[in-house]
Amino acid sequence: MKSKIKVIRDYIIASLAVSMLIVFWVFCIEAFYYHLWSNFKVISSIVAYAFIICLVEIIIRSVLDNKPVVSFAVEYLAVVLLFFLFGIKFNWYPKDSEWFAFIYTIPVYAVGYLLRLVGARRDAEFINKRLEIRKKRIKHHIESNN
Repeated sequence: MKSKIKVIRDYIIASLAVSMLIVFWVFCIEAFYYHLWSNFKVISSIVAYAFIICLVEIIIRSVLDNKPVVSFAVEYLAVVLLFFLFGIKFNWYPKDSEWFAFIYTIPVYAVGYLLRLVGARRDAEFINKRLEIRKKRIKHHIESNN
């Protein structure tokens, strides 16, 4: 059975994903029905950025599996660089203010990274509990056979 915290976390993630799909769908309708393509371009650029960032992070984690510090640095660099490039292409920040890319990405990446660490810590605790239970069963089984 899932812990209450994991259920709440899964609920938050699912509700955010659904809300993002609703927002994307509403902007699609606005673009086609009211011809508000500028709004749709902003939303579609954010969706594309999120998709690419998730893909890049999966690749980085698989390549740099046993190097957490290097993985963290490369992930952050990729997030900032892609945000910088998307920001220039889609005008996410004012001209001559490209340094905003570094300021914008720090809090978002920090929160995302901390959430991932919390999830990994809980997973490790769960695995350790299961291993302890298994050790006790094996020990009990060996003692009962002797």
